[in-house]
Amino acid sequence: MRKPYVLAIAGLLSTGLIAAGGHFLLRRAPAAPESPTAPVPSRAPPAPITAAPVKVTRDGVSLAFGLTLTPRPVEAEQGSPLQAVARVTLADARTGEPLTGRRPLAWMRLRPPGEAAPDDAACRTQVKTYLGGLLSAQADVDFNAYWFLTLNHDQTVSVINPQIAFDRTKLQHLVSVGGAAADWALLPDRSALYVTLPGQDTVSVVDAQRFVVTRPLHVGRQPGRIALAPDGLTAWVSNDGDGTVTIIDTPTHSVRDPVDVGAGPHAFGFSDSGRTAWVSAREAPVLTALDTASGEVLGRVEVGTGVTELAWSDVARALFVARPGAHEVLVVDTTRREVSLRIPVKGSLDALRFDNTGRWAFLVHKDTDTVDIVDAATSQVAHTLPGFSAPDSVVFTDAFAYVRNTTDSRVTLVELKTLEGTGTPALVRVTMGQRPASEARVLGRSDPIAPLPEGNGVIAAGNADRALFLYQEGMMAPRGTHLNYGREPRAVKVLDRSLREVEPGVFTARGSVRENGTYDVQVLLDNPRVVACLEWKVGEVPVDASFARTLPLKLTPEFDAKRMYAPGQTAPLRFRLEPTAGAGQPAVAPEEIRVLMFRTPGTWQVRTEPRRVSDGVFEVDFSPPTEGQYKFVVGVEGRGVDLGRLPTFTLGVSPPLAAALTSESAP
Repeated sequence: MRKPYVLAIAGLLSTGLIAAGGHFLLRRAPAAPESPTAPVPSRAPPAPITAAPVKVTRDGVSLAFGLTLTPRPVEAEQGSPLQAVARVTLADARTGEPLTGRRPLAWMRLRPPGEAAPDDAACRTQVKTYLGGLLSAQADVDFNAYWFLTLNHDQTVSVINPQIAFDRTKLQHLVSVGGAAADWALLPDRSALYVTLPGQDTVSVVDAQRFVVTRPLHVGRQPGRIALAPDGLTAWVSNDGDGTVTIIDTPTHSVRDPVDVGAGPHAFGFSDSGRTAWVSAREAPVLTALDTASGEVLGRVEVGTGVTELAWSDVARALFVARPGAHEVLVVDTTRREVSLRIPVKGSLDALRFDNTGRWAFLVHKDTDTVDIVDAATSQVAHTLPGFSAPDSVVFTDAFAYVRNTTDSRVTLVELKTLEGTGTPALVRVTMGQRPASEARVLGRSDPIAPLPEGNGVIAAGNADRALFLYQEGMMAPRGTHLNYGREPRAVKVLDRSLREVEPGVFTARGSVRENGTYDVQVLLDNPRVVACLEWKVGEVPVDASFARTLPLKLTPEFDAKRMYAPGQTAPLRFRLEPTAGAGQPAVAPEEIRVLMFRTPGTWQVRTEPRRVSDGVFEVDFSPPTEGQYKFVVGVEGRGVDLGRLPTFTLGVSPPLAAALTSESAP
């Protein structure tokens, strides 16, 4: 995670670093008047609002910060914020050379009217507060956010914020996708998530800003796998029930006519820098090549039936094709469109995937508990690794391959740099949870492990444990556990909105701005360690956007939060939930409300809808199974009040005698 800074913050904040500022009021040029007789032109995208960056030099580092705002489209909902892109530029102050490979952090805090600009100590204190991860100390604009997304067994996607301190619920959103999910894909610009729903013959589009399903896309029958072209402009859906694939144009979320490729399930691969899509069909003897831009069929290659996986290698400049039934991997020359080589393999083949370099192909054999590693430079099996436990998937960081074992709770790490030569590759086995994945209801087809943004660790889905395990490379055990609140996470992704390097020394990230005013911009650099505060003024946000900062609902408990409850007994918890005065909101209905009660630490949790007692007054039953501490959380997602935004309450549970004595002594 991005918290190595916490360990070094004392040393970092001991250096005196001063804020520097610039004063810029952003203005849009007025539009030219239109002739009443002129034809109405199509709406062009709104022109971005920007200004010259502000700059500061600290400890030999030249730092520049700029912010570009996108005016709100006419069709946007009232109250929507403006989308912003931050741009942080780092260079050596002496030579002007870009500082590459860094991990800067940046926040924006709206300065209250009349408050002075922060001095050195206030700047450092504010950064330290943000790193603490408390909900009460969140920045107005955070350019470092990332979330864990889990694809769950109960037709939902969980959005978990790992950067929130441990004493609060980390579940930020729960998205109902509308049916049992098969696969998912996150668009490269992180604007939307696609989820295939075989039972509905649709793909749900999840807005990755608001975390709501915005629309269903009707595709072919029983959509299964989904793959994104390398440029992210098209998504390819396997329609397992009718022998077709559907192509989705991602910028507009529009669906093209299906293409007949043969009876599925289908697999996808992309060659020619993503210009050509290759599609296999399990029951068809050919691969079909299509132009990714137009969807036009370019040709076919005879490979035989039973193809389950496709993987492209930049090193070999070839497409590798898995045929488990024939116990072989084919190497396809995509230029000549023919099979150039057949590599015999033993056992079935449950996964075929290349590492990030495109050289090492991992062939996972679940039935023989082995993994073959093919060197794409020679198109030969370089290593056969035994000792796995029904492995079924593999993902990569730059340093390791992570192989999930399904009948063992351990994940096997293969060190990639040890694959060179004829020696035995180095393996590390790390226990992730207590129960093996095979004890879950169903194993998903999507990746159960995802690399962290830092590139030196992963987040792993513990299906049967109903939890996520955070692992940092070099450790012998996970460094943290995140509950999934009673749901089985069949797959996990990282939605990363943090600053990323887009060109040497230039880092960008997106955020949302809701209010006009003067902002203090805090920037933290890891190497060399620098804290700098700058100033930026915003003046183009519509007034209605700031209304959303005020919670539209007020929660008042009518139970005694200090009372001790008894395990195994049921107690009613009554609370009042009413619209905030002046918010103009209608009364809240019980079906709008979600109440989450969970034990911390622990896995017990209940999510329920309250019953209505009277106008604005609701009640739920609290039945804690064991003694300990429990959290009571209320949310109304349909009104923009997600779980965790309203006040939360801690409930103590003790044995009956202690609970009775505490209740009797309470005033």
